[in-house]
Amino acid sequence: MSTSTEHVMHHDAPEVVGRRERLGVRLIIVADGAFVFSMIFSYFYLRNLNVNNGWLPADGHTFTVSSGWLLALPFIIAAITHNLGQKRRESMGILSIISFVVLAIGLVMQWNQLSHMPFMLAEEGGFEGAYASMAFFLGGANLLHYVLGTFVALGIAIRTKRGSSTGIHETWRLRTAGSWFTWLAISAVACAITTSFATL
Repeated sequence: MSTSTEHVMHHDAPEVVGRRERLGVRLIIVADGAFVFSMIFSYFYLRNLNVNNGWLPADGHTFTVSSGWLLALPFIIAAITHNLGQKRRESMGILSIISFVVLAIGLVMQWNQLSHMPFMLAEEGGFEGAYASMAFFLGGANLLHYVLGTFVALGIAIRTKRGSSTGIHETWRLRTAGSWFTWLAISAVACAITTSFATL
């Protein structure tokens, strides 16, 4: 007795696959946005609460206003170069490499900032106040975004260099990555605006 072992391959249309991928990334963006904006809410809540001058002690340290914007700049550049590469596909190779390099530099800058914070209490092993704690958490969120963004940018750069970024599937994937890079830039700008309000 023999049985038929025929398999039917089902392929969805590229538009269907693209919509599904974009929906997944948009849901990740919504979840990440809820996390980032809850930290921003906590920042302003603790800043305005300021119980017993716990926000920023009299001799407390803060980051400079420009440091937040300097750390947001690589995200903004990566979003612009990636979106420019979508419009000028012949330049996508060099633009994807620029996105990767800029995000890698930002990753190193963010790591350097977190490892040399001016408000760590070496003797007690804690922070100077609530500002220091919130600045650390916002910096950690930025660091996670840098790790994920650098990974995605590296993947795009490799696929573009190998010539794998052609066809309708890749157009959807580049658009999906564009949504992610745009969100990273918006998140970084929101964090930079937040940390600009350090003192009461």
